[in-house]
Amino acid sequence: MLATLIADDKLRLLNMSIFARHFGERVFKIVRIFGNDLRKYTPFSEINAVNRNNVTTLNLRYNPLRNYQSSITSYKVTHSEQNDFFLKSSSLFLSAGILSFFGLEKDDEKESELITTIKRGVLLTQKEEFKKAEQMFHLALKLAQEQQNYDGITFIYDMLANLAYDQEEYQKAEKLFVSVIQRLLSTGVSTTDNKVIHISLKLANIYKIQKDFRKAEEGFKFCKNHLQASVESGKKDEDTVLLWAMALDGYARFLVDAARLPEAFICFQKAYDLCVEINGEENEEIVVLLNDLGTICFIQNDLDKAVSFLKQAIAIGNKLPDMKDFSSVLLNLGTVYMKKGMVEEAKQSYEAAWKNAKQHKNSEVLKEVSSCMDELHHAKTG
Repeated sequence: MLATLIADDKLRLLNMSIFARHFGERVFKIVRIFGNDLRKYTPFSEINAVNRNNVTTLNLRYNPLRNYQSSITSYKVTHSEQNDFFLKSSSLFLSAGILSFFGLEKDDEKESELITTIKRGVLLTQKEEFKKAEQMFHLALKLAQEQQNYDGITFIYDMLANLAYDQEEYQKAEKLFVSVIQRLLSTGVSTTDNKVIHISLKLANIYKIQKDFRKAEEGFKFCKNHLQASVESGKKDEDTVLLWAMALDGYARFLVDAARLPEAFICFQKAYDLCVEINGEENEEIVVLLNDLGTICFIQNDLDKAVSFLKQAIAIGNKLPDMKDFSSVLLNLGTVYMKKGMVEEAKQSYEAAWKNAKQHKNSEVLKEVSSCMDELHHAKTG
């Protein structure tokens, strides 16, 4: 059973991570949010206020994935954690200004009360004042319902769904996401439209968290297969290709949980190829995907390949001074070297990890490096 496989002490996932056990009880990892964390944004990138016959109508536009930034975060891992790659995102709409997000400019006429209320909810969400944001969105929802503003209601439902997810209220989030999909479909949107697939990926992850593994796998495969079909039929726009990469990545992590490592490796490899195709090699997403590929090799005891992938990741990461958790990759390479008995190489990697973690004030990695250095010292003296 899948639940039994998840308990395997060699395999763990936290957020978008793969873990590898080494010497005793220490677990190392890199946690990342691939490309564009699905929970960081609504599938609607813009909401324009249009006045028709004295009634404000909100026109929703699909969220282009490339407008959002990625981030990588490290966490302490324990046996009980069941976090996934959508978990603990930061603010919504990271790279778009609030006014431009809503299709408004500073010289626009006074905006409607509904738009103002939604914007206040967004600002509260950015400040991570989730309860206040929820209250504000409920006020906006009441206004939208009074105006019979169908698109506005759909948008607010999606915002409330993301808020519920941020607060780990998964049943509430699930119901709201399903409502958003139903409302989209009722307006003629196809089940294979990117907006619907985008939300379906979130639902697949919710089912995974809830341990409904059958529905989770069906969801991931639905998204992955339809996006692949879209691209192969000629829809090769950047947003669709990146969404396909995200679906592959999400399914890969599901497969790692199920100890289906060869399948997971294939999915990660394809996600890597797509990311290189769209964004080139010198970015954080590529560093993290190479780390994942190396970690799968480590788990399968293919240490030479693990070293190869991790060294590729480090060569790119060295060109990304702002990558806050690059130290985790350096730490991982040191651990692989230790497993290979290459003590001096391990020492150099640990020292590089320490320096990088100190530079970025990464206390979690500093703690891990200290533990690794102690192990290395005992290996040399024992």
